[in-house]
Amino acid sequence: MGKSAMTAAEVGSQLRQPEGENGIRVGLAMNKSNAALYKMAVDLLGIKSGDRILEIGFGNGYFIPTLFEGETSIRYTGLDMSETMVAEATRENQARISDGSVELHLGRTEDMPFAAGAFTKVFAVNVLYFWDEPTEALSAIHRVLDTGGVLVLAIRSRETMLQLPFSTDNFILYSAEEAKVLLEANGFRVSEVRTGMEAPRMSADGSTMVELENICLHGIKI
Repeated sequence: MGKSAMTAAEVGSQLRQPEGENGIRVGLAMNKSNAALYKMAVDLLGIKSGDRILEIGFGNGYFIPTLFEGETSIRYTGLDMSETMVAEATRENQARISDGSVELHLGRTEDMPFAAGAFTKVFAVNVLYFWDEPTEALSAIHRVLDTGGVLVLAIRSRETMLQLPFSTDNFILYSAEEAKVLLEANGFRVSEVRTGMEAPRMSADGSTMVELENICLHGIKI
């Protein structure tokens, strides 16, 4: 028998915190659906030699190798609250974990265990929606960023996310302006906001054709 389709609520729950076989399926779908937004975020991050980078919500770790393509001297730390995704990403990135250039951790943004000023750059792709207490999450990020450190948040706009049936469950949606105001109210100066429409395509759950607006915000710790 084929695998039964997930309901919109189940898809939303799995996108928030992938678990089990369905979580693995959703993670693989995100590798395709997040590719353009992830590239946009990494471009805005402006990776430099010696950067200490924290990614929040790394999923199955598919994109981690791309961070090392331009600068091999960086150190990457990942934080994800899904045991399933940590296990998948660990398997996919074992060589870099072994050589010490990649560390992966299970945990929530609000409770991250890292030292103050541990990172030069922090980024998160399609994660902001899932912070029930965004002020607490941003406070934790502010603490672990070095002086003048960079935060890049990548999301899709509320208007275009509402095309997706699952976005009404487990998501807090934002416009570009609302996300900018949120960062500026929590210790960051937003120096750039990039937006762009993706070409129409099938949604990650295969339910509908969508045209999504990508938004990337570049914030500097103040």
